[in-house]
Amino acid sequence: MDMDALPNRKEPQGVSRQKQKRKGLLWIAAVAAVLAVLLFVLHQLGYFRFPWDGDRALIISGDLFPGSAAEDGALPGISKEDLLEQMQKAVDASAFSYKLNARPIFETGRSEGNWNIENPNYNAYPIVVQVTLDDSEELIYDSGGLLPNQHIAAAKLDKVLKAGTYSATATIHMYHPETQVEVGKTEAGLVITVLK
Repeated sequence: MDMDALPNRKEPQGVSRQKQKRKGLLWIAAVAAVLAVLLFVLHQLGYFRFPWDGDRALIISGDLFPGSAAEDGALPGISKEDLLEQMQKAVDASAFSYKLNARPIFETGRSEGNWNIENPNYNAYPIVVQVTLDDSEELIYDSGGLLPNQHIAAAKLDKVLKAGTYSATATIHMYHPETQVEVGKTEAGLVITVLK
Protein backbone atom coordinates (compact mmCIF):
# COMPACT_ATOMS: atom_id res chain seq x y z
CA MET A 1 0.00 0.00 0.00
CA ASP A 2 1.36 3.39 -1.02
CA MET A 3 1.54 5.76 1.95
CA ASP A 4 1.57 8.83 -0.30
CA ALA A 5 -1.80 7.85 -1.65
CA LEU A 6 -3.44 8.20 1.78
CA PRO A 7 -4.99 11.56 2.51
CA ASN A 8 -3.37 13.66 5.27
CA ARG A 9 -5.19 13.08 8.45
CA LYS A 10 -5.52 15.71 11.12
CA GLU A 11 -5.77 14.70 14.71
CA PRO A 12 -9.04 15.47 16.32
CA GLN A 13 -8.95 18.81 18.14
CA GLY A 14 -9.40 17.16 21.55
CA VAL A 15 -6.25 15.03 21.13
CA SER A 16 -4.12 18.09 20.25
CA ARG A 17 -5.34 19.92 23.35
CA GLN A 18 -4.55 16.89 25.51
CA LYS A 19 -0.97 16.85 24.20
CA GLN A 20 -0.60 20.57 24.93
CA LYS A 21 -1.97 20.07 28.44
CA ARG A 22 0.44 17.19 29.00
CA LYS A 23 3.40 19.32 27.82
CA GLY A 24 2.32 22.15 30.10
CA LEU A 25 2.05 19.79 33.08
CA LEU A 26 5.51 18.33 32.34
CA TRP A 27 7.04 21.83 32.32
CA ILE A 28 5.34 22.69 35.61
CA ALA A 29 6.59 19.42 37.15
CA ALA A 30 10.15 20.08 35.93
CA VAL A 31 10.19 23.64 37.33
CA ALA A 32 8.73 22.41 40.64
CA ALA A 33 11.43 19.71 40.90
CA VAL A 34 14.22 22.24 40.25
CA LEU A 35 12.77 24.60 42.87
CA ALA A 36 12.48 21.78 45.41
CA VAL A 37 16.14 20.82 44.90
CA LEU A 38 17.21 24.48 45.16
CA LEU A 39 15.26 24.95 48.40
CA PHE A 40 16.76 21.78 49.86
CA VAL A 41 20.31 22.89 49.02
CA LEU A 42 19.77 26.38 50.44
CA HIS A 43 18.27 24.85 53.59
CA GLN A 44 21.23 22.49 54.03
CA LEU A 45 23.63 25.42 53.61
CA GLY A 46 21.81 27.24 56.40
CA TYR A 47 20.32 30.12 54.43
CA PHE A 48 16.89 29.51 55.98
CA ARG A 49 14.97 27.13 58.26
CA PHE A 50 11.67 25.37 57.84
CA PRO A 51 9.04 25.82 60.60
CA TRP A 52 9.37 22.15 61.59
CA ASP A 53 13.12 22.54 62.21
CA GLY A 54 12.33 23.75 65.72
CA ASP A 55 15.24 25.04 67.76
CA ARG A 56 17.94 23.52 65.62
CA ALA A 57 20.81 25.98 66.01
CA LEU A 58 22.42 27.52 62.99
CA ILE A 59 26.20 27.61 63.17
CA ILE A 60 27.52 31.07 62.52
CA SER A 61 31.24 31.72 62.49
CA GLY A 62 30.95 34.14 65.42
CA ASP A 63 29.46 31.32 67.51
CA LEU A 64 32.54 29.15 67.11
CA PHE A 65 35.22 31.19 68.92
CA PRO A 66 35.67 31.40 71.84
CA GLY A 67 33.34 29.00 73.60
CA SER A 68 32.03 29.91 77.03
CA ALA A 69 33.85 26.95 78.64
CA ALA A 70 37.14 27.64 76.85
CA GLU A 71 40.21 28.49 78.90
CA ASP A 72 43.45 30.01 77.71
CA GLY A 73 46.59 27.90 77.54
CA ALA A 74 47.49 24.25 77.05
CA LEU A 75 45.88 21.35 78.85
CA PRO A 76 47.09 20.83 82.42
CA GLY A 77 49.95 18.38 82.69
CA ILE A 78 51.80 19.41 79.52
CA SER A 79 55.33 20.50 80.38
CA LYS A 80 56.77 23.76 79.19
CA GLU A 81 59.37 21.82 77.18
CA ASP A 82 56.66 19.78 75.39
CA LEU A 83 54.73 22.93 74.62
CA LEU A 84 57.85 24.66 73.23
CA GLU A 85 58.62 21.57 71.13
CA GLN A 86 55.09 21.60 69.66
CA MET A 87 55.36 25.30 68.91
CA GLN A 88 58.78 24.85 67.27
CA LYS A 89 57.44 22.02 65.05
CA ALA A 90 54.67 24.33 63.83
CA VAL A 91 57.15 27.12 63.11
CA ASP A 92 59.61 24.78 61.38
CA ALA A 93 56.91 23.38 59.11
CA SER A 94 55.72 26.82 58.05
CA ALA A 95 59.08 28.60 57.79
CA PHE A 96 60.46 29.28 54.35
CA SER A 97 63.48 31.22 53.25
CA TYR A 98 65.75 31.38 50.22
CA LYS A 99 68.69 33.34 48.88
CA LEU A 100 69.00 34.53 45.28
CA ASN A 101 71.14 37.14 43.54
CA ALA A 102 68.68 39.78 42.30
CA ARG A 103 71.23 41.08 39.75
CA PRO A 104 73.07 38.12 38.17
CA ILE A 105 75.78 38.98 35.62
CA PHE A 106 76.84 36.82 32.67
CA GLU A 107 80.06 37.52 30.73
CA THR A 108 78.36 36.21 27.55
CA GLY A 109 74.99 34.66 26.75
CA ARG A 110 76.67 31.24 26.82
CA SER A 111 78.72 31.61 30.02
CA GLU A 112 77.82 30.94 33.65
CA GLY A 113 76.37 33.73 35.75
CA ASN A 114 76.45 34.32 39.50
CA TRP A 115 72.97 33.12 40.51
CA ASN A 116 73.93 32.48 44.16
CA ILE A 117 70.74 30.46 44.78
CA GLU A 118 70.54 28.85 48.22
CA ASN A 119 67.97 26.71 49.98
CA PRO A 120 69.10 27.19 53.61
CA ASN A 121 69.49 24.20 55.94
CA TYR A 122 66.66 25.36 58.20
CA ASN A 123 64.04 25.17 55.43
CA ALA A 124 61.54 22.34 55.55
CA TYR A 125 60.93 22.28 51.79
CA PRO A 126 62.89 21.43 48.64
CA ILE A 127 62.68 24.24 46.07
CA VAL A 128 62.89 24.79 42.31
CA VAL A 129 63.77 28.22 40.88
CA GLN A 130 62.42 29.10 37.44
CA VAL A 131 63.31 32.40 35.76
CA THR A 132 61.20 33.97 32.99
CA LEU A 133 61.72 37.16 31.00
CA ASP A 134 59.14 39.79 31.92
CA ASP A 135 58.48 40.99 28.38
CA SER A 136 57.91 37.57 26.76
CA GLU A 137 57.35 35.28 29.80
CA GLU A 138 59.84 32.90 28.17
CA LEU A 139 61.52 30.44 30.54
CA ILE A 140 65.26 31.10 30.45
CA TYR A 141 66.46 29.18 33.52
CA ASP A 142 65.31 26.19 35.59
CA SER A 143 67.44 25.25 38.59
CA GLY A 144 66.04 21.77 39.06
CA GLY A 145 65.40 20.62 42.63
CA LEU A 146 67.37 22.00 45.55
CA LEU A 147 67.03 20.24 48.89
CA PRO A 148 67.48 22.16 52.13
CA ASN A 149 71.20 22.93 52.64
CA GLN A 150 71.96 22.96 48.89
CA HIS A 151 72.97 25.85 46.63
CA ILE A 152 73.90 26.83 43.08
CA ALA A 153 76.63 29.45 42.97
CA ALA A 154 76.87 29.75 39.18
CA ALA A 155 75.03 28.28 36.19
CA LYS A 156 74.36 28.92 32.51
CA LEU A 157 71.08 30.20 31.14
CA ASP A 158 68.85 27.63 29.42
CA LYS A 159 68.38 30.13 26.55
CA VAL A 160 71.23 32.12 25.05
CA LEU A 161 70.63 35.87 25.42
CA LYS A 162 72.29 38.68 23.47
CA ALA A 163 74.27 41.38 25.28
CA GLY A 164 71.99 43.67 27.27
CA THR A 165 69.97 44.10 30.42
CA TYR A 166 66.80 42.07 30.96
CA SER A 167 63.98 42.37 33.49
CA ALA A 168 62.97 38.94 34.70
CA THR A 169 61.01 37.17 37.41
CA ALA A 170 62.23 34.26 39.50
CA THR A 171 59.46 31.95 40.71
CA ILE A 172 60.53 29.88 43.70
CA HIS A 173 58.39 26.73 43.97
CA MET A 174 58.24 24.87 47.31
CA TYR A 175 57.51 21.13 47.40
CA HIS A 176 56.46 18.73 50.14
CA PRO A 177 59.57 16.64 50.86
CA GLU A 178 57.72 13.28 50.85
CA THR A 179 54.88 13.70 48.34
CA GLN A 180 56.73 16.11 46.01
CA VAL A 181 53.49 18.08 45.64
CA GLU A 182 53.88 21.86 45.30
CA VAL A 183 52.85 23.51 48.58
CA GLY A 184 53.49 27.12 47.66
CA LYS A 185 55.46 29.57 45.61
CA THR A 186 56.82 33.08 45.75
CA GLU A 187 58.31 35.45 43.19
CA ALA A 188 61.25 37.83 43.08
CA GLY A 189 62.14 40.48 40.51
CA LEU A 190 65.54 40.18 38.80
CA VAL A 191 67.70 42.30 36.52
CA ILE A 192 69.88 40.04 34.37
CA THR A 193 72.94 41.55 32.67
CA VAL A 194 74.72 39.92 29.72
CA LEU A 195 77.96 41.83 29.05
CA LYS A 196 78.96 40.52 25.58
